[in-house]
Amino acid sequence: MADSTRKRYPVFLPRTDFPMKADLPQREPKRIERWKAEGLYARIEARKRADNAAGRGRGRRILHDGPPYANGAIHIGHALNKILKDMVVKSLWLDGYESPYVPGWDCHGLPIEHAVERDLGPKRREMSRSEFLSRCRAYAQKWIDSQRAGFQRLGVLGAWDEPYITMNPRYEADVVRLLGRLFECGAVTRKLKVVHWSYGARTALAEAEVEYADKTSPAITVAFPVADAEAKRMGLPTPLFLPIWTTTPWTLPSNLAIAMHPDMEYAVVKSGDRHYIVAVALMEDFGKKLGAPLHTMETRKGKEFQSLKARHCWLDRESPVLLADYVTADTGTGLVHTAPDHGVDDFNLAHHLGLLQLVGPDGRFTADVQDPELEGKNIFDTNPLVVDRLRAGGALLHEESLTHSYPHCWRTKTPIFFRATEQWFIIMDNELLGKGRSLRELGLDGVDGTRWVPAQGRNRIHAMISGRPDWCISRQRAWGTPLTVLRCTECGEPLAAREIFEKAAEAIERGGVEAWADLPLEQLRPAGAACAKCGSGSFQKETDILDVWIDSGVSAAVVCDTHSELSREDYGKFIYLEGSDQHRGWFHSSLLFNLAATGEKPYDTVVTHGFVLDGKGQKMSKSLGNVVVPEEVMKTLGADILRWWTASVDYNEDVRISKEILERSADAYRKIRNTLRFLLGALADFDPARDAVAESAYAPLDAWVLGAFGDMAGRVAEAYRTFNFMEAAQTLHGFCQLELSGRYFEIIKDRLYCDTGDSARRRSCRTACWRLAQGLAIMLAPVLSFTADEVWENIPGAEGSVFEQRFPEPAPHPAAGDWDRFWEIREAVQAAMEPHRAAKTIGTSLDAAVTLALPAADAALLGRLGEDPEDLLVVSGLTVTEAPDLEVAVAAHAGTKCPRCWNHKGGAGEGEDADLCPRCDAAVKAQA
Repeated sequence: MADSTRKRYPVFLPRTDFPMKADLPQREPKRIERWKAEGLYARIEARKRADNAAGRGRGRRILHDGPPYANGAIHIGHALNKILKDMVVKSLWLDGYESPYVPGWDCHGLPIEHAVERDLGPKRREMSRSEFLSRCRAYAQKWIDSQRAGFQRLGVLGAWDEPYITMNPRYEADVVRLLGRLFECGAVTRKLKVVHWSYGARTALAEAEVEYADKTSPAITVAFPVADAEAKRMGLPTPLFLPIWTTTPWTLPSNLAIAMHPDMEYAVVKSGDRHYIVAVALMEDFGKKLGAPLHTMETRKGKEFQSLKARHCWLDRESPVLLADYVTADTGTGLVHTAPDHGVDDFNLAHHLGLLQLVGPDGRFTADVQDPELEGKNIFDTNPLVVDRLRAGGALLHEESLTHSYPHCWRTKTPIFFRATEQWFIIMDNELLGKGRSLRELGLDGVDGTRWVPAQGRNRIHAMISGRPDWCISRQRAWGTPLTVLRCTECGEPLAAREIFEKAAEAIERGGVEAWADLPLEQLRPAGAACAKCGSGSFQKETDILDVWIDSGVSAAVVCDTHSELSREDYGKFIYLEGSDQHRGWFHSSLLFNLAATGEKPYDTVVTHGFVLDGKGQKMSKSLGNVVVPEEVMKTLGADILRWWTASVDYNEDVRISKEILERSADAYRKIRNTLRFLLGALADFDPARDAVAESAYAPLDAWVLGAFGDMAGRVAEAYRTFNFMEAAQTLHGFCQLELSGRYFEIIKDRLYCDTGDSARRRSCRTACWRLAQGLAIMLAPVLSFTADEVWENIPGAEGSVFEQRFPEPAPHPAAGDWDRFWEIREAVQAAMEPHRAAKTIGTSLDAAVTLALPAADAALLGRLGEDPEDLLVVSGLTVTEAPDLEVAVAAHAGTKCPRCWNHKGGAGEGEDADLCPRCDAAVKAQA
C-alpha cells in the first residue's frame, strides 16, 4: 500500500520504543550498570526469600561455583562455563526457587608462584617468604578483579561483592581447621612412596594434575647377564641372559630387580652362542628383534626362576628375580626391569631391597649416581648416553623409537617421572575413625547417590575412585595453605594435635598463610608433648603446603559456614557444573575431601560440559590463529549472542565456535528479536486495565496461540529443569518462527491494523500479544538475559524485573487436534499459491480466490474452529466442496481491491470511498 493511501485511510500501524537494531555491544554495558545501581541480584534474592517465607516459593536450590583459577583474562571456556551456570541460576529463580549464587576464585598454587617469580627475577632471592607470599596475593587479586568484570559483562548475576576467595585469611584458616578433622579421623598419613613428580615445578603432583601428551622415547631391549655358576645352580645353560624391555633407559642405574609372572610360561631359548629366558607368548617378537632364529631348550613357569639372580647390565650389582602378578605378555619380553625409586609397582614389589634415590627434585642425577657422565644432567637427556653405554658393552639387543602418550605436568608442561619421596597422603582404604568405612567405600557410595548429567559421568568417576591410589596432598612450594603440623626432629614422626591446628588457624585468620612461617614454635607445641615414636621432645614445623585441590575441594563446607547467603542446611544439596576434566579434578576432590572431613558429600547433582574447539573441531591455539576471545565477541556482537550460542550447542560433548557459527547465532537472535518487536509493536497505547479481555472472551485463534504457547512453555521449563538448554533454545526459536511468525502473525496483521480500535477480536489479539510478550520474555530470560530485560521494560503494565517472575503455568490447548489439521490444510493452500505468485497472476495471498475440495471431516473441522476460514487462510475468497482427498485450486480474485486492507471485497463504500470493504468502511467512518 502506498504511503499516500495510508495517509488517506489510516491504519493502526505497530509502534514501539523497542528498536529493531539491537546494538548489544553499546546497550548491554549500560544495562549492567543499571543492574548494579538497582542492586538487582540482592533484590531478586530478597523477593525469593519472601516468597519462601510466605509459602509461595519452592524452597532453595543452589549451584555451587567451581572456582576458576585467578591467573589470566577470561577465555571462551570460562564464558561457556559461567553462562551455563547463570542459565541454571536464573531458570531456578523463574521456577520459584531461592537460588543464591556465590562466585568463587581459586588463588593458591604453582602458576601464580611461577608468574610472580618470573616478574621478580633476581629480586626473588632477596625477598622474605612473607613478602613473596604478599606479592602472590596481590597478583591473584589483580586477576580476580579482571575476571569478575569479564563475568559480569557476560550478564552473570551473583554475589559479586561477596565472593568466596581461597586466599582470604578466613577461608585459609577454615581449610586448616578442616585439615585438622582429616587428621583426627585418621585419613592422613606421611609415608615414603613413589609419586608423580614434576621437575619443572619441583614438587609432587596429584593424579588430577597430570595430563597426557605424545612423547617419543627410545624403546630398548637390554640383556642382563647371569653368572655361569648361578645359571648352573638353577640347571640352566650358559651363557645365560635375562632380557628386559623399557622406554626409560635413564631408570637403569636405579635397577634393583627383574620381575616375572609366577604362572606365565617362559622358554629358555638359544640364539647364536647365547641363551635367553623369554615369555613363550613373546618369543616370535623377541626373535625378530634379535634378527636370528630361536631354538627352544625347555619351558618353565615363572615361579621356578624365583631364586635366580642376574647381574646389572653394567654396574657391579645383583638384580634378583622377583615374582609379580602385574607382569603381562602384551609387549616386551615378559621380564620387567624394576627400579623401586621410579615406579609404583616397582616400589611395592622391591622397596625392601632399598632405595637409591639418584635423581634430585630438579630431575637431574645427583652425585649419588657416582657417574661423571650422568651427574648433573636432566634424566631425559641421558637416554642417549645410557643407550650408547649399553651398545658399547654388548648389552643392547634392540633399539627403536616409540611415540606414546606420556604423562606431563599440567602447569609446566614438562614430562613427569615417578620419584620415591616422603609425602603426606589421604589414605583410601583404611577405615576412618567415627565413620566405620574407608574413604574409597564412602566415595563410591557418594557417586551412586548423585545425579550425573549426562548419566555416563557416573561410570567415569566411579572407575576413577575404584582404582585411584592414596591421594598425595603435600607440595614442596610456598604459595598455598601450609600443612600445619609439627614433626619430630629426630625421626620425622608427625605431631598433629587439635590445639596445633586451632592455634595455626587463629594466626592465619589474622595474618593469612604468611603467619605460619612466623608463628613461634613454642606457641604451637603442646605442653609436655613428646614424639610417639622415639620419645623426643624436639619438633620442627612442617614446610610443605597443601595440594590446591584441597582448597577448592572443601569450598562447599567453608562457604556454608562463612557466607551470609548460605547455611549448613544447604550443604549436601548443591548442583555442581564444570568441564568434563573435573571428574578427576574438582568433582573428585570435593567428594573425597568433604567425605573425609565431614562424613557427607557436598552435592546431589553434577552437570558436565565439554571443551570448546574451533569451527573445524580443532583445539584452539594462538599459533593456529583460531582462538575466539569472549571480549572481542562482546565488542562486535554482544554477550546475548554468546549466550545464545551457549544455549544452542550440545554442551554434553565438546562444542565448536567460530566467526561463522557466531554469525548463525546472531541470525537466530535477530529472528527472535523481530518476533518480540512485533509483539511489542502490537501493544502501542495498550493499557492492560482498560484494553485486556478475559480469557472467556478470547477469539478462537488467540485461544489457540496461547494454548500452543502454554504447551511450549511447559516443555521449555522442563528442559531448563533437566539442564537441557539446547532443547529449550530450539523450542523457543521454533515457536517464534513457526507458530508466531509463520502462522499467528500473518493472520492477525489484518485485524491489528485494520479493525476498529475497540473491536472485540482486535482487543482479544492484543491481549494475546501482551501475554505472549510477557511469557516469551520470561522463558527467554535465562538465555537472552539482556534482551529479555529490555523487552520486559517495554511491556505495558510489567512490574519488577523479568528475573523476579515465575514460569507461566501450562494452559489448556483448545481443540489442538483440529488446529493441527487446519495448519496442514493451510500449508497445502500456500503451496498451491506459489506457482501463481511465480507467474505473477497473484501478488499477495489476498489476491487469491481459493477452492478447497475436502473430505467431509475436514469441512466440518473448518466450521468448528470458530473463525472465518478466509481470515485464517488470508485469502479474499474461499469455496469449500466435498471430495475424498484434499485438493486446492487457486485463481485471481475478480472482486474490487479495498485500498485500505487490500482484501478483494471492496465496493461497500460511497463516493470517493466506494472501493472500501464493509469492515474498512465502518472503521473509516468511526475514525472520522
